[in-house]
Amino acid sequence: MSSAKSQSKSEWTLVGVDCAVDEQRLGLARGRLDAEGKLRIERVTLGTAGESAAANVSTWISGSSQFVIALDAPLGWPQPLAASLLSHQAGEKLDVARDELSRRQTDRELRKELGRWPPEVGSIARTGLAALELLAEIRGLSDRPVPLAWKQGADSGAIEVYPAATLLARGLSGAGYKAKTNTGRKARADLLQRLAAELTLDVAEALLTEDPNQFDALLCVLAAADFARAMCLDPTDRALAKREGFIWFRSSGQALLPYADE
Repeated sequence: MSSAKSQSKSEWTLVGVDCAVDEQRLGLARGRLDAEGKLRIERVTLGTAGESAAANVSTWISGSSQFVIALDAPLGWPQPLAASLLSHQAGEKLDVARDELSRRQTDRELRKELGRWPPEVGSIARTGLAALELLAEIRGLSDRPVPLAWKQGADSGAIEVYPAATLLARGLSGAGYKAKTNTGRKARADLLQRLAAELTLDVAEALLTEDPNQFDALLCVLAAADFARAMCLDPTDRALAKREGFIWFRSSGQALLPYADE
């Protein structure tokens, strides 16, 4: 596991993607983490605004010496599920416990640390597939490799995140913030106030309070900043994480820290 390591001493381009099957509901956010570890949100938008989502992201990371693309969808599958399907025949029982078919090791680690399960992979499989397709498009349009990143504060690439975990690790429940109602708008406005110490907004707050998709994209940028600052928990089993995917989130013990100093 990782605790508060030294903050990054270089500038990072951070991209948050609130993944969706329908690009009209896909949220995008771009942030900049400067050499002092301070975060600025430069743009939020939807996937259908201007160019395609993949084109926007590839343009944003072009020319950046270091970048993180944080996607809030599963980028892998439970290893027992993948193994059992290879030999499965229609109509036969799968000889694997249901929990092992729907939960990854990273899901269990998140539940242990923050007390909450992320969505089961099977329940959001279409969103996960859409995220993998988007990532493939970004790689095709980019002038550089976009691998999955595994070394915090050093690797450029893509990571899997979970916005609710980003809030919980900061001591924020986020209850009701996704609703497209007055209550949801108030919840998002309240969260923005609570997060104000961590970031500077170069975008209108109304874009974030009105649209939960763009707000989630902002939270993905926060998770990307935690990764760039090397403040996230590391996988307990890296080899398994590389097969199943891994959710990067800050330790709950660092809930009150805007960023880490050694």
